[in-house]
Amino acid sequence: MASVKFYPHKETNGKTLILISFTFNHARLRLSTGMSVTLNAWSSEDQKARPFKDFAEVNKRLREITNFLLDKYDELFPSDAVFTKDEVSSKSQQILEAYQVFMGRKVAKEVVRVSLISFITIFQNRYKNKFNPAHIKHYGGLKNHLEAFQTKTGFRVDFDTIGKDFYIKFTDYLQEINLKPNTIGAHIKRVKRLMNEAFEDKLTTNQDHHKREFKVIKVDVDTVYLTENEIKALYEMQIDLPAKRKIRDIFVLNCYTGLRHSDWPKVSIKNIHDGKLYVRTQKTDEPVIIPVKPLVSEILEKYGTIEVPTLQKTNEAIRWIGEKAFDQKLGPGDIRKWLEIRTHTVRRSFATNAYLSGIPMRDIMQITGHRTTESFLKYIRVTKLETAEKLKDHPFFS
Repeated sequence: MASVKFYPHKETNGKTLILISFTFNHARLRLSTGMSVTLNAWSSEDQKARPFKDFAEVNKRLREITNFLLDKYDELFPSDAVFTKDEVSSKSQQILEAYQVFMGRKVAKEVVRVSLISFITIFQNRYKNKFNPAHIKHYGGLKNHLEAFQTKTGFRVDFDTIGKDFYIKFTDYLQEINLKPNTIGAHIKRVKRLMNEAFEDKLTTNQDHHKREFKVIKVDVDTVYLTENEIKALYEMQIDLPAKRKIRDIFVLNCYTGLRHSDWPKVSIKNIHDGKLYVRTQKTDEPVIIPVKPLVSEILEKYGTIEVPTLQKTNEAIRWIGEKAFDQKLGPGDIRKWLEIRTHTVRRSFATNAYLSGIPMRDIMQITGHRTTESFLKYIRVTKLETAEKLKDHPFFS
Protein backbone atom coordinates (compact mmCIF):
# COMPACT_ATOMS: atom_id res chain seq x y z
CA MET A 1 0.00 0.00 0.00
CA ALA A 2 1.08 3.57 -0.67
CA SER A 3 -0.29 6.83 0.69
CA VAL A 4 0.19 10.48 -0.19
CA LYS A 5 -0.31 13.08 2.51
CA PHE A 6 0.13 16.84 2.18
CA TYR A 7 1.07 19.00 5.14
CA PRO A 8 2.05 22.65 5.70
CA HIS A 9 5.61 23.71 6.42
CA LYS A 10 6.41 26.49 8.87
CA GLU A 11 4.84 29.86 8.10
CA THR A 12 7.01 32.51 6.44
CA ASN A 13 5.78 35.96 5.55
CA GLY A 14 2.17 34.88 6.11
CA LYS A 15 2.40 31.83 3.81
CA THR A 16 3.30 28.17 4.21
CA LEU A 17 4.91 25.78 1.71
CA ILE A 18 2.89 22.59 1.12
CA LEU A 19 5.06 19.50 1.59
CA ILE A 20 4.37 15.82 0.80
CA SER A 21 4.79 12.69 2.86
CA PHE A 22 4.79 9.73 0.44
CA THR A 23 4.77 6.42 2.35
CA PHE A 24 5.16 2.94 0.82
CA ASN A 25 6.71 -0.44 1.68
CA HIS A 26 7.97 0.79 5.09
CA ALA A 27 9.73 3.68 3.35
CA ARG A 28 8.93 7.39 3.24
CA LEU A 29 9.81 10.21 0.87
CA ARG A 30 9.44 13.83 1.93
CA LEU A 31 8.89 16.05 -1.10
CA SER A 32 7.93 19.62 -1.86
CA THR A 33 4.99 20.68 -4.02
CA GLY A 34 6.63 24.03 -4.67
CA MET A 35 3.29 25.71 -3.89
CA SER A 36 2.48 27.99 -0.95
CA VAL A 37 -0.83 29.11 0.58
CA THR A 38 -1.78 31.12 3.62
CA LEU A 39 -1.72 28.92 6.70
CA ASN A 40 -5.38 29.47 7.53
CA ALA A 41 -6.34 28.45 3.97
CA TRP A 42 -4.94 24.95 4.36
CA SER A 43 -7.29 22.13 5.41
CA SER A 44 -5.41 19.06 6.67
CA GLU A 45 -8.69 17.15 6.85
CA ASP A 46 -9.62 17.80 3.22
CA GLN A 47 -6.03 17.81 2.01
CA LYS A 48 -6.90 20.93 0.04
CA ALA A 49 -6.70 24.71 0.20
CA ARG A 50 -9.90 26.57 1.00
CA PRO A 51 -12.08 28.19 -0.17
CA PHE A 52 -11.97 25.81 -3.12
CA LYS A 53 -12.98 28.39 -5.70
CA ASP A 54 -9.98 30.56 -4.83
CA PHE A 55 -7.47 27.71 -4.98
CA ALA A 56 -8.81 25.66 -7.90
CA GLU A 57 -5.44 25.54 -9.71
CA VAL A 58 -3.54 24.66 -6.53
CA ASN A 59 -5.92 21.81 -5.69
CA LYS A 60 -5.83 20.56 -9.27
CA ARG A 61 -2.05 20.40 -9.13
CA LEU A 62 -2.20 18.50 -5.84
CA ARG A 63 -4.44 15.88 -7.48
CA GLU A 64 -1.98 15.58 -10.38
CA ILE A 65 0.90 15.06 -7.96
CA THR A 66 -1.06 12.40 -6.06
CA ASN A 67 -1.93 10.53 -9.24
CA PHE A 68 1.65 10.71 -10.50
CA LEU A 69 3.14 9.29 -7.28
CA LEU A 70 0.60 6.46 -6.99
CA ASP A 71 0.96 5.54 -10.66
CA LYS A 72 4.74 5.47 -10.29
CA TYR A 73 4.40 3.25 -7.24
CA ASP A 74 2.15 0.79 -9.11
CA GLU A 75 4.69 0.67 -11.95
CA LEU A 76 7.65 -0.11 -9.71
CA PHE A 77 5.95 -2.26 -7.08
CA PRO A 78 3.72 -4.96 -8.62
CA SER A 79 1.19 -6.15 -6.05
CA ASP A 80 2.25 -9.82 -6.18
CA ALA A 81 5.99 -9.20 -5.77
CA VAL A 82 8.17 -9.19 -2.67
CA PHE A 83 11.05 -6.71 -2.39
CA THR A 84 14.16 -6.58 -0.27
CA LYS A 85 15.15 -3.51 1.73
CA ASP A 86 17.82 -2.66 -0.84
CA GLU A 87 15.35 -2.98 -3.71
CA VAL A 88 12.89 -0.65 -1.94
CA SER A 89 15.69 1.85 -1.40
CA SER A 90 16.71 1.70 -5.06
CA LYS A 91 13.13 2.14 -6.26
CA SER A 92 12.65 5.04 -3.83
CA GLN A 93 15.48 6.83 -5.60
CA GLN A 94 13.81 6.16 -8.94
CA ILE A 95 10.56 7.68 -7.66
CA LEU A 96 12.44 10.74 -6.37
CA GLU A 97 14.19 11.30 -9.69
CA ALA A 98 10.97 10.78 -11.64
CA TYR A 99 9.19 13.29 -9.40
CA GLN A 100 11.92 15.89 -10.00
CA VAL A 101 11.42 15.46 -13.73
CA PHE A 102 7.62 15.63 -13.35
CA MET A 103 7.95 18.91 -11.45
CA GLY A 104 10.29 20.36 -14.08
CA ARG A 105 13.24 20.52 -11.71
CA LYS A 106 15.31 18.03 -13.69
CA VAL A 107 15.68 17.11 -17.33
CA ALA A 108 14.67 13.51 -17.95
CA LYS A 109 17.54 11.18 -18.73
CA GLU A 110 17.14 9.12 -21.84
CA VAL A 111 16.61 5.59 -20.60
CA VAL A 112 17.01 2.65 -22.92
CA ARG A 113 14.75 -0.04 -21.52
CA VAL A 114 16.20 -3.52 -21.51
CA SER A 115 13.82 -6.25 -22.68
CA LEU A 116 14.39 -9.98 -22.43
CA ILE A 117 15.25 -10.20 -26.13
CA SER A 118 17.69 -7.27 -26.02
CA PHE A 119 19.19 -8.69 -22.81
CA ILE A 120 20.40 -11.72 -24.80
CA THR A 121 22.98 -9.54 -26.56
CA ILE A 122 24.10 -8.11 -23.20
CA PHE A 123 24.42 -11.66 -21.85
CA GLN A 124 26.46 -12.78 -24.88
CA ASN A 125 28.87 -9.84 -24.58
CA ARG A 126 29.20 -10.41 -20.84
CA TYR A 127 30.28 -14.03 -21.21
CA LYS A 128 31.97 -14.04 -24.64
CA ASN A 129 35.36 -14.61 -23.01
CA LYS A 130 34.11 -17.13 -20.45
CA PHE A 131 31.96 -19.50 -22.54
CA ASN A 132 33.09 -21.20 -25.71
CA PRO A 133 31.90 -19.52 -28.94
CA ALA A 134 29.49 -22.34 -29.80
CA HIS A 135 27.71 -21.90 -26.45
CA ILE A 136 27.38 -18.15 -26.99
CA LYS A 137 26.09 -18.74 -30.53
CA HIS A 138 23.24 -20.92 -29.21
CA TYR A 139 21.84 -17.85 -27.39
CA GLY A 140 21.76 -16.06 -30.74
CA GLY A 141 19.67 -18.95 -32.04
CA LEU A 142 17.31 -18.58 -29.08
CA LYS A 143 16.99 -14.85 -29.83
CA ASN A 144 15.99 -15.62 -33.43
CA HIS A 145 13.38 -18.15 -32.27
CA LEU A 146 11.91 -15.75 -29.69
CA GLU A 147 11.60 -12.96 -32.26
CA ALA A 148 10.00 -15.27 -34.82
CA PHE A 149 7.64 -16.68 -32.15
CA GLN A 150 6.62 -13.17 -31.09
CA THR A 151 5.96 -12.13 -34.70
CA LYS A 152 3.99 -15.24 -35.62
CA THR A 153 1.86 -15.61 -32.48
CA GLY A 154 1.57 -11.99 -31.32
CA PHE A 155 2.66 -13.11 -27.84
CA ARG A 156 4.74 -10.34 -26.23
CA VAL A 157 8.04 -11.78 -25.04
CA ASP A 158 9.52 -9.93 -22.06
CA PHE A 159 10.64 -10.49 -18.50
CA ASP A 160 7.14 -10.16 -17.06
CA THR A 161 5.52 -12.58 -19.55
CA ILE A 162 7.79 -15.57 -18.90
CA GLY A 163 5.43 -17.97 -17.18
CA LYS A 164 3.23 -20.99 -17.80
CA ASP A 165 1.40 -19.43 -20.74
CA PHE A 166 4.68 -18.53 -22.45
CA TYR A 167 6.12 -21.99 -21.79
CA ILE A 168 3.16 -23.79 -23.40
CA LYS A 169 2.93 -21.48 -26.42
CA PHE A 170 6.70 -21.32 -27.05
CA THR A 171 7.28 -25.08 -26.78
CA ASP A 172 4.28 -25.66 -29.07
CA TYR A 173 5.80 -23.23 -31.57
CA LEU A 174 9.20 -24.96 -31.45
CA GLN A 175 7.51 -28.32 -32.04
CA GLU A 176 5.63 -26.86 -35.01
CA ILE A 177 8.92 -25.85 -36.66
CA ASN A 178 10.12 -29.44 -36.17
CA LEU A 179 12.74 -28.95 -33.47
CA LYS A 180 13.61 -32.10 -31.56
CA PRO A 181 12.63 -32.47 -27.88
CA ASN A 182 16.19 -32.07 -26.58
CA THR A 183 16.72 -28.95 -28.71
CA ILE A 184 13.50 -27.49 -27.30
CA GLY A 185 14.68 -28.41 -23.81
CA ALA A 186 18.01 -26.70 -24.42
CA HIS A 187 16.22 -23.47 -25.44
CA ILE A 188 14.04 -23.58 -22.31
CA LYS A 189 17.18 -24.07 -20.23
CA ARG A 190 18.66 -20.95 -21.83
CA VAL A 191 15.50 -18.94 -21.10
CA LYS A 192 15.77 -19.97 -17.44
CA ARG A 193 19.46 -18.99 -17.38
CA LEU A 194 18.66 -15.55 -18.83
CA MET A 195 15.85 -15.00 -16.33
CA ASN A 196 18.15 -15.89 -13.43
CA GLU A 197 20.77 -13.46 -14.71
CA ALA A 198 18.19 -10.70 -15.22
CA PHE A 199 16.86 -11.27 -11.70
CA GLU A 200 20.37 -10.86 -10.30
CA ASP A 201 20.71 -7.64 -12.33
CA LYS A 202 17.41 -6.43 -10.81
CA LEU A 203 15.83 -6.16 -14.25
CA THR A 204 12.89 -8.31 -13.16
CA THR A 205 11.25 -9.78 -10.09
CA ASN A 206 9.47 -12.50 -12.07
CA GLN A 207 10.35 -15.98 -10.78
CA ASP A 208 7.71 -18.06 -12.60
CA HIS A 209 10.43 -19.90 -14.51
CA HIS A 210 11.27 -21.73 -11.25
CA LYS A 211 7.83 -23.31 -11.05
CA ARG A 212 7.44 -27.05 -11.58
CA GLU A 213 5.54 -26.78 -14.86
CA PHE A 214 8.40 -24.76 -16.40
CA LYS A 215 10.45 -27.92 -16.94
CA VAL A 216 13.35 -28.61 -19.26
CA ILE A 217 12.35 -31.29 -21.77
CA LYS A 218 14.92 -34.05 -22.15
CA VAL A 219 14.71 -37.45 -23.73
CA ASP A 220 17.34 -40.14 -24.11
CA VAL A 221 18.59 -39.81 -27.67
CA ASP A 222 21.80 -40.37 -29.58
CA THR A 223 22.11 -43.84 -28.08
CA VAL A 224 23.82 -45.46 -31.04
CA TYR A 225 27.33 -46.86 -30.84
CA LEU A 226 29.32 -48.90 -33.34
CA THR A 227 31.06 -52.15 -32.43
CA GLU A 228 34.69 -52.76 -33.40
CA ASN A 229 33.53 -54.93 -36.32
CA GLU A 230 31.11 -52.23 -37.54
CA ILE A 231 33.81 -49.56 -37.36
CA LYS A 232 36.12 -51.78 -39.40
CA ALA A 233 33.38 -52.48 -41.95
CA LEU A 234 32.65 -48.77 -42.27
CA TYR A 235 36.33 -47.98 -42.84
CA GLU A 236 36.53 -50.59 -45.59
CA MET A 237 33.30 -49.47 -47.30
CA GLN A 238 33.86 -48.15 -50.82
CA ILE A 239 33.13 -44.41 -51.13
CA ASP A 240 33.94 -42.77 -54.47
CA LEU A 241 33.44 -39.15 -53.43
CA PRO A 242 36.75 -37.85 -51.93
CA ALA A 243 35.10 -35.32 -49.58
CA LYS A 244 32.68 -37.90 -48.15
CA ARG A 245 35.46 -40.49 -47.92
CA LYS A 246 37.59 -38.08 -45.90
CA ILE A 247 34.74 -37.39 -43.47
CA ARG A 248 34.26 -41.16 -43.10
CA ASP A 249 37.95 -41.56 -42.26
CA ILE A 250 37.88 -38.70 -39.72
CA PHE A 251 34.78 -40.25 -38.16
CA VAL A 252 36.48 -43.67 -37.87
CA LEU A 253 39.64 -42.09 -36.50
CA ASN A 254 37.73 -40.40 -33.68
CA CYS A 255 35.97 -43.63 -32.76
CA TYR A 256 39.39 -44.31 -31.20
CA THR A 257 39.92 -40.89 -29.57
CA GLY A 258 36.45 -40.33 -28.06
CA LEU A 259 36.77 -36.59 -28.67
CA ARG A 260 33.90 -34.19 -29.33
CA HIS A 261 33.55 -32.68 -32.79
CA SER A 262 34.89 -29.35 -31.49
CA ASP A 263 38.20 -31.08 -30.73
CA TRP A 264 38.57 -33.07 -33.95
CA PRO A 265 40.79 -30.39 -35.59
CA LYS A 266 43.30 -30.89 -32.75
CA VAL A 267 43.94 -34.50 -33.77
CA SER A 268 47.16 -34.03 -35.70
CA ILE A 269 50.59 -35.61 -36.02
CA LYS A 270 52.20 -32.64 -34.26
CA ASN A 271 50.10 -33.36 -31.13
CA ILE A 272 51.27 -36.99 -30.94
CA HIS A 273 54.32 -37.74 -28.80
CA ASP A 274 55.60 -41.17 -27.80
CA GLY A 275 52.45 -42.85 -29.12
CA LYS A 276 50.07 -40.57 -27.19
CA LEU A 277 47.78 -37.78 -28.40
CA TYR A 278 47.83 -34.62 -26.26
CA VAL A 279 44.73 -32.44 -26.49
CA ARG A 280 43.25 -29.64 -24.37
CA THR A 281 39.50 -30.00 -24.82
CA GLN A 282 37.49 -26.97 -25.80
CA LYS A 283 34.39 -27.63 -23.67
CA THR A 284 36.12 -28.32 -20.34
CA ASP A 285 39.50 -26.66 -21.02
CA GLU A 286 41.19 -29.71 -19.50
CA PRO A 287 44.20 -31.63 -20.88
CA VAL A 288 43.54 -35.13 -22.17
CA ILE A 289 46.14 -37.75 -23.08
CA ILE A 290 44.95 -40.58 -25.37
CA PRO A 291 46.96 -43.64 -26.45
CA VAL A 292 47.08 -43.73 -30.25
CA LYS A 293 46.01 -46.86 -32.13
CA PRO A 294 47.86 -47.72 -35.36
CA LEU A 295 44.71 -46.93 -37.38
CA VAL A 296 44.73 -43.34 -36.05
CA SER A 297 48.32 -42.84 -37.22
CA GLU A 298 47.48 -44.47 -40.57
CA ILE A 299 44.63 -42.03 -41.26
CA LEU A 300 46.63 -39.00 -40.13
CA GLU A 301 49.55 -39.94 -42.36
CA LYS A 302 47.12 -40.34 -45.29
CA TYR A 303 45.83 -36.76 -45.03
CA GLY A 304 48.55 -34.85 -43.20
CA THR A 305 46.56 -31.84 -42.01
CA ILE A 306 42.88 -32.55 -41.31
CA GLU A 307 40.42 -29.73 -41.89
CA VAL A 308 37.13 -30.50 -40.18
CA PRO A 309 33.91 -28.91 -41.55
CA THR A 310 31.32 -27.28 -39.29
CA LEU A 311 29.19 -29.49 -37.08
CA GLN A 312 26.22 -29.11 -39.42
CA LYS A 313 28.18 -29.98 -42.57
CA THR A 314 29.94 -32.87 -40.82
CA ASN A 315 26.64 -34.35 -39.65
CA GLU A 316 25.16 -33.94 -43.13
CA ALA A 317 28.07 -35.94 -44.55
CA ILE A 318 27.83 -38.58 -41.81
CA ARG A 319 24.10 -38.92 -42.45
CA TRP A 320 24.88 -39.55 -46.15
CA ILE A 321 27.54 -42.12 -45.20
CA GLY A 322 25.11 -43.83 -42.82
CA GLU A 323 22.45 -44.10 -45.52
CA LYS A 324 24.98 -45.66 -47.87
CA ALA A 325 25.99 -48.17 -45.18
CA PHE A 326 22.32 -48.99 -44.61
CA ASP A 327 21.69 -49.51 -48.31
CA GLN A 328 24.66 -51.89 -48.46
CA LYS A 329 23.43 -53.73 -45.34
CA LEU A 330 26.88 -53.15 -43.89
CA GLY A 331 28.11 -55.24 -40.97
CA PRO A 332 26.67 -58.11 -38.99
CA GLY A 333 24.55 -56.05 -36.56
CA ASP A 334 21.28 -54.13 -36.73
CA ILE A 335 21.66 -52.12 -39.94
CA ARG A 336 19.00 -49.58 -38.85
CA LYS A 337 21.57 -47.96 -36.57
CA TRP A 338 23.42 -46.62 -39.63
CA LEU A 339 20.56 -44.18 -40.18
CA GLU A 340 21.16 -42.69 -36.73
CA ILE A 341 24.92 -42.18 -36.66
CA ARG A 342 26.14 -38.62 -36.04
CA THR A 343 29.32 -36.95 -34.77
CA HIS A 344 28.51 -37.87 -31.16
CA THR A 345 28.42 -41.56 -32.09
CA VAL A 346 32.22 -41.60 -31.97
CA ARG A 347 32.28 -40.78 -28.23
CA ARG A 348 29.73 -43.43 -27.35
CA SER A 349 31.53 -45.97 -29.54
CA PHE A 350 34.88 -45.19 -27.92
CA ALA A 351 33.56 -45.34 -24.35
CA THR A 352 31.44 -48.45 -24.87
CA ASN A 353 34.08 -50.43 -26.77
CA ALA A 354 36.78 -49.49 -24.27
CA TYR A 355 34.53 -50.60 -21.40
CA LEU A 356 33.67 -53.91 -23.08
CA SER A 357 37.34 -54.57 -23.77
CA GLY A 358 38.01 -54.47 -20.04
CA ILE A 359 39.65 -51.04 -19.63
CA PRO A 360 38.85 -49.75 -16.11
CA MET A 361 36.07 -47.17 -16.03
CA ARG A 362 38.22 -44.60 -14.23
CA ASP A 363 40.79 -44.73 -17.02
CA ILE A 364 38.14 -44.28 -19.72
CA MET A 365 36.59 -41.39 -17.77
CA GLN A 366 39.97 -39.61 -17.79
CA ILE A 367 39.55 -39.35 -21.56
CA THR A 368 35.77 -38.82 -21.88
CA GLY A 369 35.65 -36.31 -19.02
CA HIS A 370 32.87 -38.01 -17.04
CA ARG A 371 33.19 -37.14 -13.37
CA THR A 372 31.07 -39.91 -11.81
CA THR A 373 30.68 -43.61 -12.58
CA GLU A 374 26.91 -43.08 -12.49
CA SER A 375 27.00 -40.57 -15.35
CA PHE A 376 29.47 -42.74 -17.26
CA LEU A 377 27.32 -45.86 -16.98
CA LYS A 378 24.33 -43.91 -18.29
CA TYR A 379 26.45 -42.74 -21.21
CA ILE A 380 27.75 -46.04 -22.51
CA ARG A 381 25.45 -48.42 -24.41
CA VAL A 382 25.88 -51.94 -23.08
CA THR A 383 23.19 -54.62 -23.22
CA LYS A 384 22.70 -57.21 -20.49
CA LEU A 385 24.06 -59.85 -22.86
CA GLU A 386 27.20 -57.80 -23.53
CA THR A 387 27.71 -57.31 -19.81
CA ALA A 388 27.35 -61.06 -19.24
CA GLU A 389 29.85 -61.78 -22.02
CA LYS A 390 32.28 -59.33 -20.46
CA LEU A 391 31.97 -60.91 -17.01
CA LYS A 392 31.80 -64.61 -17.88
CA ASP A 393 35.59 -65.09 -17.64
CA HIS A 394 35.88 -63.10 -14.41
CA PRO A 395 37.41 -65.20 -11.57
CA PHE A 396 34.20 -64.72 -9.55
CA PHE A 397 32.26 -66.82 -12.08
CA SER A 398 34.96 -69.52 -12.40
